[in-house]
Amino acid sequence: MKVSDVTPPAFCFDQIVASAAASAGLTEAQGQVALIGALGLLDRHAGREPLAALYAAVPGAEAAARSKAAERPKRGLFGGLMASAGGVSGAAVAEAMGLLERLKEAGVDKAALKRLLPAARETVRAATGRDLLGEAVKSVPGLGPLLGDG
Repeated sequence: MKVSDVTPPAFCFDQIVASAAASAGLTEAQGQVALIGALGLLDRHAGREPLAALYAAVPGAEAAARSKAAERPKRGLFGGLMASAGGVSGAAVAEAMGLLERLKEAGVDKAALKRLLPAARETVRAATGRDLLGEAVKSVPGLGPLLGDG
Protein backbone atom coordinates (compact mmCIF):
# COMPACT_ATOMS: atom_id res chain seq x y z
CA MET A 1 0.00 0.00 0.00
CA LYS A 2 1.33 3.42 -0.96
CA VAL A 3 0.82 6.56 1.12
CA SER A 4 -1.27 7.99 -1.73
CA ASP A 5 -3.69 5.05 -1.33
CA VAL A 6 -4.58 6.09 2.21
CA THR A 7 -7.64 8.31 2.39
CA PRO A 8 -7.11 11.24 4.76
CA PRO A 9 -9.60 11.44 7.61
CA ALA A 10 -12.67 13.57 6.97
CA PHE A 11 -12.62 17.12 8.26
CA CYS A 12 -14.16 17.23 11.74
CA PHE A 13 -14.39 19.20 14.96
CA ASP A 14 -11.46 17.33 16.55
CA GLN A 15 -9.21 18.47 13.68
CA ILE A 16 -10.22 22.08 14.29
CA VAL A 17 -9.33 21.66 17.97
CA ALA A 18 -5.93 20.14 17.23
CA SER A 19 -4.99 22.69 14.58
CA ALA A 20 -6.24 25.78 16.42
CA ALA A 21 -4.71 24.72 19.76
CA ALA A 22 -1.32 24.17 18.12
CA SER A 23 -1.53 27.57 16.40
CA ALA A 24 -2.46 29.26 19.68
CA GLY A 25 0.24 27.56 21.74
CA LEU A 26 -2.26 25.61 23.83
CA THR A 27 -2.63 21.94 24.59
CA GLU A 28 -5.36 20.03 22.77
CA ALA A 29 -7.19 19.66 26.09
CA GLN A 30 -7.18 23.44 26.59
CA GLY A 31 -8.28 24.00 23.01
CA GLN A 32 -11.07 21.50 23.41
CA VAL A 33 -12.40 23.10 26.62
CA ALA A 34 -12.35 26.55 25.03
CA LEU A 35 -13.86 25.61 21.67
CA ILE A 36 -16.56 23.43 23.20
CA GLY A 37 -17.44 26.26 25.58
CA ALA A 38 -17.59 28.74 22.70
CA LEU A 39 -19.73 26.38 20.62
CA GLY A 40 -22.11 25.87 23.54
CA LEU A 41 -22.46 29.62 23.88
CA LEU A 42 -23.14 29.96 20.16
CA ASP A 43 -25.63 27.08 20.28
CA ARG A 44 -27.69 29.02 22.82
CA HIS A 45 -27.39 32.50 21.30
CA ALA A 46 -26.37 32.49 17.62
CA GLY A 47 -28.71 32.81 14.67
CA ARG A 48 -30.12 29.46 13.58
CA GLU A 49 -29.08 29.78 9.92
CA PRO A 50 -25.36 30.39 10.46
CA LEU A 51 -25.33 27.76 13.19
CA ALA A 52 -27.02 25.16 10.96
CA ALA A 53 -24.48 25.87 8.20
CA LEU A 54 -21.59 25.42 10.65
CA TYR A 55 -23.02 22.15 12.00
CA ALA A 56 -23.65 20.81 8.49
CA ALA A 57 -20.07 21.56 7.40
CA VAL A 58 -18.19 20.44 10.53
CA PRO A 59 -18.95 16.90 11.69
CA GLY A 60 -18.88 16.70 15.47
CA ALA A 61 -19.49 20.41 16.08
CA GLU A 62 -23.17 20.05 16.94
CA ALA A 63 -22.52 17.16 19.33
CA ALA A 64 -19.75 19.16 21.00
CA ALA A 65 -21.98 22.24 21.32
CA ARG A 66 -24.68 20.21 23.05
CA SER A 67 -22.41 18.10 25.24
CA LYS A 68 -22.22 18.31 29.03
CA ALA A 69 -18.88 20.14 28.67
CA ALA A 70 -20.67 22.94 26.79
CA GLU A 71 -23.27 23.62 29.46
CA ARG A 72 -23.97 27.20 30.47
CA PRO A 73 -21.37 28.45 32.97
CA LYS A 74 -22.50 29.77 36.32
CA ARG A 75 -22.80 33.55 36.51
CA GLY A 76 -21.40 35.71 39.23
CA LEU A 77 -23.16 38.79 40.56
CA PHE A 78 -21.99 41.01 37.69
CA GLY A 79 -22.94 38.40 35.10
CA GLY A 80 -26.42 38.17 36.60
CA LEU A 81 -26.82 41.94 36.42
CA MET A 82 -25.62 41.99 32.80
CA ALA A 83 -28.01 39.22 31.84
CA SER A 84 -31.03 40.90 33.35
CA ALA A 85 -30.19 44.45 32.25
CA GLY A 86 -28.77 43.83 28.81
CA GLY A 87 -31.59 42.13 26.93
CA VAL A 88 -30.70 39.43 24.42
CA SER A 89 -27.11 40.56 23.91
CA GLY A 90 -26.68 41.07 27.66
CA ALA A 91 -27.48 37.43 28.32
CA ALA A 92 -24.93 36.29 25.73
CA VAL A 93 -22.25 38.68 27.00
CA ALA A 94 -22.90 37.67 30.62
CA GLU A 95 -22.58 34.02 29.64
CA ALA A 96 -19.37 34.76 27.73
CA MET A 97 -17.93 36.42 30.83
CA GLY A 98 -18.77 33.28 32.82
CA LEU A 99 -17.11 31.19 30.15
CA LEU A 100 -13.96 33.32 30.39
CA GLU A 101 -13.82 32.60 34.13
CA ARG A 102 -14.23 28.85 33.52
CA LEU A 103 -11.51 28.91 30.86
CA LYS A 104 -9.14 30.79 33.14
CA GLU A 105 -9.38 27.83 35.54
CA ALA A 106 -8.33 25.56 32.64
CA GLY A 107 -5.31 27.77 31.90
CA VAL A 108 -6.85 29.59 28.94
CA ASP A 109 -6.78 33.34 29.47
CA LYS A 110 -8.38 35.98 27.26
CA ALA A 111 -5.16 36.47 25.28
CA ALA A 112 -4.97 32.74 24.51
CA LEU A 113 -8.63 32.74 23.52
CA LYS A 114 -7.99 35.64 21.15
CA ARG A 115 -5.32 33.49 19.46
CA LEU A 116 -7.35 30.27 19.51
CA LEU A 117 -10.65 31.45 18.05
CA PRO A 118 -9.20 33.19 14.97
CA ALA A 119 -7.09 30.07 14.36
CA ALA A 120 -10.24 27.93 14.57
CA ARG A 121 -12.04 30.30 12.20
CA GLU A 122 -9.19 30.04 9.72
CA THR A 123 -9.16 26.24 9.94
CA VAL A 124 -12.90 26.14 9.20
CA ARG A 125 -12.51 28.69 6.38
CA ALA A 126 -9.67 26.71 4.80
CA ALA A 127 -11.67 23.47 4.89
CA THR A 128 -15.07 24.83 3.84
CA GLY A 129 -14.33 27.97 1.84
CA ARG A 130 -16.51 30.03 4.21
CA ASP A 131 -16.01 31.72 7.55
CA LEU A 132 -18.84 29.69 9.09
CA LEU A 133 -17.61 30.11 12.65
CA GLY A 134 -17.24 33.87 12.16
CA GLU A 135 -20.74 34.09 10.68
CA ALA A 136 -22.18 32.37 13.76
CA VAL A 137 -20.24 34.69 16.12
CA LYS A 138 -21.35 37.79 14.20
CA SER A 139 -25.00 36.76 14.58
CA VAL A 140 -24.82 37.41 18.34
CA PRO A 141 -24.79 41.17 19.13
CA GLY A 142 -21.98 42.18 21.48
CA LEU A 143 -20.24 38.82 21.44
CA GLY A 144 -17.63 39.42 18.73
CA PRO A 145 -15.04 41.24 20.86
CA LEU A 146 -15.17 38.51 23.52
CA LEU A 147 -14.80 35.72 20.96
CA GLY A 148 -12.01 37.14 18.87
CA ASP A 149 -13.98 39.16 16.31
CA GLY A 150 -13.38 42.64 17.54
